Parts: sequence; structure tokens; C-alpha cells
Amino acid sequence: MSALAEAYSDDSASDIVSWVDWFLRARGNEFFCEVDEEYISDRFNLTGIAGEVQHFQHALELITDGLDFDLDDEVRDTIELSARHLYGLIHARYIITPRGLSKMLEKYRRGDFGLCPRVLCGSQHLLPIGLSDVSNVRSTFILRSPQGTVT
Repeated sequence: MSALAEAYSDDSASDIVSWVDWFLRARGNEFFCEVDEEYISDRFNLTGIAGEVQHFQHALELITDGLDFDLDDEVRDTIELSARHLYGLIHARYIITPRGLSKMLEKYRRGDFGLCPRVLCGSQHLLPIGLSDVSNVRSTFILRSPQGTVT
């Protein structure tokens, strides 16, 4: 059973989290911000993405918490991977909107992306920068401070 399915299988209603909340809390997703539900629901914002994501409709339903979990494990795992990819694509578009830029600025100011380890940087906040805007080409990124590249 996947981690997400386990999170949803808990009987306690207070422990149930949305897919987006679960995704944002998962290790390795610290650099994502929460995309407004209205943005995800607006079909205009998803234009051109359907062809890039396997099981697009099911992945979108999973992200918006509308997917029924009565699927076999293999199909559910494939849809979860597609949902992660889809959320990343939606996020990439969202963070260049005024609201998305505001959320990312807030994360930067809080130091959510980390602090520069160099002594001369004076604990300057870091900003993640992707090395490619093409999906699945290169998933690494660098952290940049105003003083220069860190990693």
C-alpha cells in the first residue's frame, strides 16, 4: 500500500489530509508552495499539460481529492506518480503568477529554502533555481544567494 493510501485509510477524520498537503509534507518537496485550488480547477491553466502526463484525468482527480481509491495497487501507484508530475507542471506555471510569486517570496523571506553556509554570506537566504524548464530532463537545481552560487 502506498504512503498516500495509508494516509487516507486512517479511520480518524482529524488525521485525513488532502493530497496537496500530503505531497507538500513529503520529503524532497520542500521547495513547492501550495497552489490555490481555484488555479488547479481552472481548465485554462492546464492547457497543453494533458499530453505530458499519463492518466491526466485520474491524476487531476487525485490532486483535487476526487479520486476513488478502489483501484489495484499498480494502477494507483502509476496514478500517484502522474499526480506528482502533474502537480510539478502546474506549480511551475503557478509560481509565475502574481499570487504564486507572492507565496514563493514569503517562503524565501522565511528562509524555507535554507541559509548560505558560507561565513561571508552572513546567513543570507537561498533561492532554488531549476536547471531546465523541460520535464524530466534534469531534476537537479542549484541554490543561489545574492553572494553567489552555493550548491
